[in-house]
Amino acid sequence: ATGTAEQVGSTTLRPVTSQQLAAYRRAIGSLKEQFVGSDSTIADSLSELKDKWNPLYDPQARKNLVEDVNAMVRDYLRNIRRTFRVAPPDAARIRSLAEKLAANKSFARIKSKDYFIRYLEIYMIKLLGES
Repeated sequence: ATGTAEQVGSTTLRPVTSQQLAAYRRAIGSLKEQFVGSDSTIADSLSELKDKWNPLYDPQARKNLVEDVNAMVRDYLRNIRRTFRVAPPDAARIRSLAEKLAANKSFARIKSKDYFIRYLEIYMIKLLGES
Protein backbone atom coordinates (compact mmCIF):
# COMPACT_ATOMS: atom_id res chain seq x y z
CA ALA A 1 0.00 0.00 0.00
CA THR A 2 1.29 3.44 -0.85
CA GLY A 3 1.17 5.93 1.98
CA THR A 4 0.39 9.59 1.96
CA ALA A 5 1.78 12.53 3.87
CA GLU A 6 -1.36 12.54 6.00
CA GLN A 7 -0.79 9.18 7.62
CA VAL A 8 -2.16 8.86 11.13
CA GLY A 9 0.45 9.95 13.62
CA SER A 10 2.61 11.63 11.00
CA THR A 11 3.68 15.13 12.01
CA THR A 12 6.11 15.81 9.17
CA LEU A 13 5.80 15.87 5.44
CA ARG A 14 8.34 13.50 4.01
CA PRO A 15 8.56 11.39 0.91
CA VAL A 16 6.51 8.34 1.56
CA THR A 17 7.00 6.74 -1.80
CA SER A 18 10.09 6.05 -3.84
CA GLN A 19 8.48 8.07 -6.66
CA GLN A 20 8.28 11.18 -4.44
CA LEU A 21 11.89 10.76 -3.35
CA ALA A 22 13.03 10.28 -6.95
CA ALA A 23 11.07 13.37 -8.04
CA TYR A 24 12.68 15.38 -5.23
CA ARG A 25 16.18 14.26 -6.21
CA ARG A 26 15.51 15.05 -9.88
CA ALA A 27 14.24 18.52 -8.93
CA ILE A 28 17.33 19.26 -6.83
CA GLY A 29 19.59 17.99 -9.64
CA SER A 30 17.78 20.23 -12.09
CA LEU A 31 18.16 23.23 -9.77
CA LYS A 32 21.89 22.57 -9.43
CA GLU A 33 22.17 22.44 -13.21
CA GLN A 34 20.21 25.71 -13.60
CA PHE A 35 22.00 27.68 -10.89
CA VAL A 36 25.54 26.24 -11.00
CA GLY A 37 25.85 24.55 -14.37
CA SER A 38 27.57 21.32 -15.26
CA ASP A 39 31.06 22.83 -15.47
CA SER A 40 31.23 23.94 -11.82
CA THR A 41 30.49 22.62 -8.37
CA ILE A 42 28.29 24.06 -5.65
CA ALA A 43 31.33 24.50 -3.39
CA ASP A 44 33.27 26.39 -6.07
CA SER A 45 30.30 28.64 -6.83
CA LEU A 46 29.73 29.44 -3.15
CA SER A 47 33.41 30.21 -2.61
CA GLU A 48 33.53 32.53 -5.62
CA LEU A 49 30.31 34.32 -4.67
CA LYS A 50 31.15 34.86 -1.01
CA ASP A 51 34.19 36.86 -2.08
CA LYS A 52 31.95 39.09 -4.19
CA TRP A 53 29.16 39.91 -1.74
CA ASN A 54 31.03 39.96 1.58
CA PRO A 55 31.95 43.61 2.33
CA LEU A 56 34.30 42.92 5.24
CA TYR A 57 38.10 43.11 5.02
CA ASP A 58 39.12 41.38 8.24
CA PRO A 59 39.45 37.64 7.47
CA GLN A 60 37.91 36.51 10.77
CA ALA A 61 35.00 38.96 10.42
CA ARG A 62 34.43 37.76 6.83
CA LYS A 63 34.36 34.16 8.01
CA ASN A 64 31.98 35.01 10.86
CA LEU A 65 29.60 36.82 8.51
CA VAL A 66 29.49 33.84 6.15
CA GLU A 67 28.80 31.52 9.10
CA ASP A 68 26.00 33.82 10.32
CA VAL A 69 24.43 33.98 6.86
CA ASN A 70 24.64 30.19 6.47
CA ALA A 71 23.06 29.67 9.90
CA MET A 72 20.23 32.04 9.03
CA VAL A 73 19.58 30.16 5.77
CA ARG A 74 19.53 26.81 7.63
CA ASP A 75 17.07 28.19 10.20
CA TYR A 76 14.94 29.74 7.46
CA LEU A 77 14.74 26.49 5.51
CA ARG A 78 14.20 24.25 8.52
CA ASN A 79 10.41 24.58 8.52
CA ILE A 80 9.98 25.13 4.79
CA ARG A 81 11.99 22.13 3.61
CA ARG A 82 9.39 19.63 4.86
CA THR A 83 6.95 20.83 2.22
CA PHE A 84 9.57 20.35 -0.51
CA ARG A 85 9.48 16.61 0.01
CA VAL A 86 5.90 16.49 -1.22
CA ALA A 87 6.18 19.32 -3.77
CA PRO A 88 9.84 19.74 -4.79
CA PRO A 89 11.08 23.32 -5.16
CA ASP A 90 11.51 24.95 -8.54
CA ALA A 91 13.79 27.79 -9.62
CA ALA A 92 11.13 30.45 -9.04
CA ARG A 93 10.54 29.26 -5.47
CA ILE A 94 14.27 29.23 -4.69
CA ARG A 95 14.66 32.76 -6.12
CA SER A 96 11.69 34.00 -4.14
CA LEU A 97 12.99 32.53 -0.88
CA ALA A 98 16.48 33.97 -1.46
CA GLU A 99 15.11 37.43 -2.28
CA LYS A 100 12.92 37.41 0.79
CA LEU A 101 15.82 36.39 3.02
CA ALA A 102 18.18 38.95 1.42
CA ALA A 103 15.67 41.70 2.23
CA ASN A 104 16.10 40.98 5.96
CA LYS A 105 17.27 44.11 7.76
CA SER A 106 20.19 42.13 9.19
CA PHE A 107 21.72 42.19 5.71
CA ALA A 108 21.20 45.91 5.00
CA ARG A 109 24.96 46.59 4.95
CA ILE A 110 25.54 44.09 2.14
CA LYS A 111 25.58 46.25 -0.98
CA SER A 112 26.23 43.57 -3.62
CA LYS A 113 22.69 42.18 -3.41
CA ASP A 114 22.80 40.37 -6.77
CA TYR A 115 25.81 38.30 -5.72
CA PHE A 116 24.35 37.83 -2.25
CA ILE A 117 21.01 36.56 -3.57
CA ARG A 118 22.84 34.23 -5.93
CA TYR A 119 24.87 32.92 -2.98
CA LEU A 120 21.69 32.33 -0.97
CA GLU A 121 20.06 30.48 -3.86
CA ILE A 122 23.01 28.13 -4.31
CA TYR A 123 23.44 27.58 -0.58
CA MET A 124 19.74 26.64 -0.34
CA ILE A 125 20.16 24.13 -3.16
CA LYS A 126 23.22 22.71 -1.37
CA LEU A 127 21.23 22.25 1.85
CA LEU A 128 18.24 20.74 0.10
CA GLY A 129 20.50 18.31 -1.74
CA GLU A 130 22.02 17.10 1.51
CA SER A 131 18.75 16.04 3.08
